[in-house]
Amino acid sequence: MSDIDYDELSANLDGLVVLDVRSREEVKKNGQIPGSHCLPDLDEKSFQEKYGFSKPSSDQSLVTHCMMGGRAKRAGDALIAKGLQARVYVGSFNDWNAKGGKVDPGCPFEPAS
Repeated sequence: MSDIDYDELSANLDGLVVLDVRSREEVKKNGQIPGSHCLPDLDEKSFQEKYGFSKPSSDQSLVTHCMMGGRAKRAGDALIAKGLQARVYVGSFNDWNAKGGKVDPGCPFEPAS
């Protein structure tokens, strides 16, 4: 697994699936990287309904991030173990924020009841 840094991530947001593995509460409180998906787990059942986007395929490049990097690393390892292409944004949200990356209001997908 190779890591990704701020410059590469910010220049390629449109071509990557960015998975935010922080809790929904952290996302709501701190905001999120534009276009990222709040995904605290990878339950396969009803993926589209639960997360609001299609389940990533093995040919997509995925990037994991959290607040500081630890959970992102664990999530990246889990994705690779499932045969997916994953990279870790090591600096994660703290690095993104410190470098002036755009932050959207925290609004994680909420499935319909």
